[in-house]
Amino acid sequence: MRLNRRYDTEYVYCHNDGCAYDGVAAGELVDDETQPGPGLPRPRVAGHSVPWIVPVIGGEVAWTALNKARVEKALACWLCQYCGTPLNSAGGAWVAVAQWLNADLDSVADGGALHEGCLDLARGECPALRQHQAFAFAEVRREDQTNEWEAVRRRVLDHERTRNRFPQRVPLQL
Repeated sequence: MRLNRRYDTEYVYCHNDGCAYDGVAAGELVDDETQPGPGLPRPRVAGHSVPWIVPVIGGEVAWTALNKARVEKALACWLCQYCGTPLNSAGGAWVAVAQWLNADLDSVADGGALHEGCLDLARGECPALRQHQAFAFAEVRREDQTNEWEAVRRRVLDHERTRNRFPQRVPLQL
């Protein structure tokens, strides 16, 4: 089967008529065995490090997609979304929190938590995380992921209200 892959897409398209994989989300197409394993340093494709939760298909990276199975595993097993290794349950893990205009609550970006060092690596590679002013980074514990990260979103909002500005980083201890 010849796949027509675009470098920066969420979907895989096939040239074969009636192909079951035509238009399938890239993150649902891959299985864990065909993806780079966990750990650092991360494999590089086209000069960029590939996070553990980002699918690689036919040697190309689907940058805007997430490997659904790996995201679920990262959340369930408390693994770093960047390197795929275990996080500390008591703290030292970080999430990206996006502030959206006219929103009552901020939202935690998809994919789960990261080690602080992996967060720094991800920010060094990803222009959106590095340059976009709508992201804050909050330190988290494993229990913080309950209720869709409600405690984290509240902590970021409280930090913002007391300092009258959207924060860059919000540690567990303020």
